[in-house]
Amino acid sequence: MARVLLSYYSDYGEAMYDAISDTLRQNGNDIFRLNINCQKVYITKWGGESQVVEESLLADIKRFNPNVVFNFNNCLPINCYAILEESCKICVIDADAPSVAFWNVDAIRKHFNRDFFLGLQSCSKRMYEDFIGFGTELSSKKYLYFPVATVVKNCKLKQDKNISFIGSNFYPLSIPEGEDFYGEVGLQLFDAFKKNYFLTLPQVQKICAGRCSSPEWMMEYVRGYYAGQDRLKYMQQLTDLGFTFYGVRGWNKIAYYDFELAKCFDPTPKTTIEENQWVYNTSKISVNFSHPLARSSFSWRVMDIMASNSCLLMEDKPDWHELFDKYLSQETLETVIYSDRFDMRDKAIRLLNDESLRLRCVKDLNNAIERNGRWELRFRVLGEFLGINFLKLKNNHPTYIIVSRESGKITKSDEGTAKPEEKSSNKLVGDVKLKYRNFKNKYKLMFYLFVCFFAQIPPFSLFYKDRDRVRFLKKINKWWW
Repeated sequence: MARVLLSYYSDYGEAMYDAISDTLRQNGNDIFRLNINCQKVYITKWGGESQVVEESLLADIKRFNPNVVFNFNNCLPINCYAILEESCKICVIDADAPSVAFWNVDAIRKHFNRDFFLGLQSCSKRMYEDFIGFGTELSSKKYLYFPVATVVKNCKLKQDKNISFIGSNFYPLSIPEGEDFYGEVGLQLFDAFKKNYFLTLPQVQKICAGRCSSPEWMMEYVRGYYAGQDRLKYMQQLTDLGFTFYGVRGWNKIAYYDFELAKCFDPTPKTTIEENQWVYNTSKISVNFSHPLARSSFSWRVMDIMASNSCLLMEDKPDWHELFDKYLSQETLETVIYSDRFDMRDKAIRLLNDESLRLRCVKDLNNAIERNGRWELRFRVLGEFLGINFLKLKNNHPTYIIVSRESGKITKSDEGTAKPEEKSSNKLVGDVKLKYRNFKNKYKLMFYLFVCFFAQIPPFSLFYKDRDRVRFLKKINKWWW
């Protein structure tokens, strides 16, 4: 049995970590989730250093005694290493590119011999080696290609949205001061980042060639505006096609630069895996625009879309072809991959006008996910790599502990709801019962499947609002095995 500590940074939705935790927990593993964006962990800045500042949290982690750590972006607080057993296997996972978004830079070099490295992109191995430096070469015993997966299901719901998107607003809302940003050097840096988003400071300094007062400032701002503007250009092509998008980080101020796009924004929070699943299943098409940090790979949401009743529309990425080409027809490959924002618009219009084509693509994408896109497959491979079994364990009362952003520790009950922990923060709250396994829960599943289906049938559908359908879908997802 694995006792898994997940260490990550999140300031809003945690759907990816929900999916990983739920899969592991349903297979009998004990889980301790640590979002370092909380009051119990001190961080110098985003991507800086992290350290636990509350002794009770360190005591809880030590008592939990993990034998595996999933260390996303190397954000595990540096003083946790001293309390972990030597036998504990710490797996660094590149949720973002190491050179841009990793935490605790000195620690990764200090603990290199102890750590394992899991790569979400096919190019991750090389990025790790370049980041660590000193001629590092990761052997097959230290590195594993570990692409993302999904737990989303295809639910036949009323599709009242033509095209949907869930994601962050990368566009900075502050107006840069000074003339450097608006002059020739700013435009040259923009062209340089289009060719290579991962330019280093020395390379930027060479381009600036003494023509600006702060190359580091220019690097941060131009790179940020490039990523933000690129995403907006794609989204603007869809505003007249029934486009609806969701997210946080400044989308509520979208009218600052585009009124037409602002009209497409739905401010309803969509941060959980259940909420994302509802959005995709109620959309005919769901689009993806990956951040430039996804060099060879793609956004985590792609897998979720592929598993739903929505048709994926995404940019061309080599890792996606490596994972799925052999499971997809040529028709699907030519239909769901766009080459630029104008091709994306043309293909969206075609999919909206040709329902038969769209449904064939959805069926094809669903099959590809079942063949090579479920978390159980990833954990089977990871288990062989680490020598630890993650699947089908005989543990009917797995521990599930969460240290959240809001205040600190919460735990999920057997009904799946979050409850604040009592004041004795050193007491581990465990024995959380797995659901789905008895007749009572299967009965509930069948009941809510029937109700959800009933709510789609005219004229009965008039008596149910969208929030009712969301509630039914959450119940179905809760009692599904």
